Amino acid sequence: MTSPSFFAFFHGSRVRVREGKVQAESFHVKVNGVSFYCEKRGEGPSLVLVPDGSNDCGPFEKVAALLAGEFTVLSFDMRGAVRSPVPGAQKPVTPKMLAADIVGILRETDLGPAAIYGCSAGGQAALAVGKYFPEAARNLVIHEAALQADTPLRGTGFDHFRGIFAYGDLCRGVTPFELVMVCDREKWLALGAACLERIARNSRYWRRYYVGTVDMERYTEGDFAGMPPVDFSVGAWSPAWMAYANIDTAGRAGKTPTWLPCAHFPHVTCPEVLAAQIRKACRPHCCSRF
Repeated sequence: MTSPSFFAFFHGSRVRVREGKVQAESFHVKVNGVSFYCEKRGEGPSLVLVPDGSNDCGPFEKVAALLAGEFTVLSFDMRGAVRSPVPGAQKPVTPKMLAADIVGILRETDLGPAAIYGCSAGGQAALAVGKYFPEAARNLVIHEAALQADTPLRGTGFDHFRGIFAYGDLCRGVTPFELVMVCDREKWLALGAACLERIARNSRYWRRYYVGTVDMERYTEGDFAGMPPVDFSVGAWSPAWMAYANIDTAGRAGKTPTWLPCAHFPHVTCPEVLAAQIRKACRPHCCSRF
């Protein structure tokens, strides 16, 4: 098994944020030269929620709170985010790089092996943990991983994103991102101004250093044979190419994806449904650590 190379330590003070009956403990962990903003909730078998291309764990607060009664839920802002800045020279982000970040955080917080959920770029990161560092995960739960190399027509996904953003100046009161990726503007705005401002700032880093590198890894039958158990889901409202890529990849794992009533971001539009999907996928594997 391959081992990641990282240097990690906690720093700064810890802050507890009360959310109803759930307390979120926020802190930073330095891994691979990046000070990662993290939040931890609940107790029980460990579960990591890996963000999508928003690179921000804020939109996962509801899902984390729903699962905190059964799991120790860890979420974090990915490298390059406002709260997890990358110092010095920048370089393109790959799934293996993100996987090494996850493993480093797990080791430093003593939460591994963990169940790992990932959406979009986070789905690529979770699959890469399974491929390169399988000892770090009990099981993987994937919603619409960014699998551009598995789209039915070469470049379909990239063409799609270029096309929707071309309409940005024509939209009034809504962005192309909200229309295509969320499909529920009211719930998107409910994330709050501070969270949406971070996401807007994060997107500039994402477009420059994530797109075209974090989304190009493929996973073979042989890869899945060496991975922990993996489950897939896709959104009933998502673009066809996005669902197809995950259905095709899931087939190589011998799995049939679960369809969720959402687009690309179930943690925003149907957090209760997503929490139930994660809980169902993780429960059979919890006893491997506890």
